[in-house]
Amino acid sequence: MKIKGTAYHLLKKGVKISASDLYIFPIDCNQYELSFRYHDQIISERKISIEEAEKLILFFKYLGGMDVSERRKVQVGSATIKRKEWQTRFRLSTVADYRNRETLVLRFLYQTKGNTGLTFCLPEQWDLLKGTIQDKGLYLFSGPTVAGKTTTMYCLAKYLLDKKRRQIITIEDPVEIEDAQFLQFQVNEKIGLTYESLSKVCLRHRPDVLIVGEIRDQETAQIVMRAALTGHLVFSTIHARSKNQIEERLFDLGITRDEFSQSVSGLIYQEILPLTTAANDYGVLYDLTLQKREVSTWQKSLETAYQTKIISQSTYQNFSQTNT
Repeated sequence: MKIKGTAYHLLKKGVKISASDLYIFPIDCNQYELSFRYHDQIISERKISIEEAEKLILFFKYLGGMDVSERRKVQVGSATIKRKEWQTRFRLSTVADYRNRETLVLRFLYQTKGNTGLTFCLPEQWDLLKGTIQDKGLYLFSGPTVAGKTTTMYCLAKYLLDKKRRQIITIEDPVEIEDAQFLQFQVNEKIGLTYESLSKVCLRHRPDVLIVGEIRDQETAQIVMRAALTGHLVFSTIHARSKNQIEERLFDLGITRDEFSQSVSGLIYQEILPLTTAANDYGVLYDLTLQKREVSTWQKSLETAYQTKIISQSTYQNFSQTNT
């Protein structure tokens, strides 16, 4: 019961502080550390013994439907916990280090909040993005982990839904944000639910907006391109360190320049920055190219946020070189 209580306490606290991740990592030969990630901060919870950490990881693996007897291989799982006072969905990944000490990362999965679930460094960027979205074409979102890319896509889709009744379908691995207004599919290759098979079914459903969680490889790149080229409005994310690198990344995945030119309607890079407006408050800053026109650059947006005292000088300096 002690381990279960500890696990539920950690989940409850993570939800309360809106943490993105929970880490259970060894820090020396005798103990582990429990910590949360909140945007760019690592918040230490406490240190525990190796024995307690092993039991805690074992319990989380049980919750996530993972093989509790296997600790050498990489494992992933997911679970939903519902209590009277709180509830949460999360996904898990475990792997052992070279000393065979198992580690765990738990990613909290949240629903969208209110109209957007986002705070903006420059609200006019959000208005511009909403106002420029057309009924077809591919919009690609990039940025570091936990930059709000999925939330941005969902918020745009909800805006379009509220503006005009539309059918919105998502294909994700896994579903990160639950929304009862969307038709959501989750990849499960064990039963044949691949990105390819789901995309064919989804296109037959004639979605007004198709959200593909992430372009991970050549297959998913071709899927989003094909959907956009056949006249659909498509949102997806891709790993790239800047807006300019999105194009290079797609070419690396086998997309031709003609396909890129004919299908891509928007390139969006984003990061979450600490704000000066309130304690522990963060906002999203965008770098936008919409309808083949660069409407903002990262450096110019950063300078505007600094000059209007939305961000501090140290934040301005820290993020000045992140998007070159």
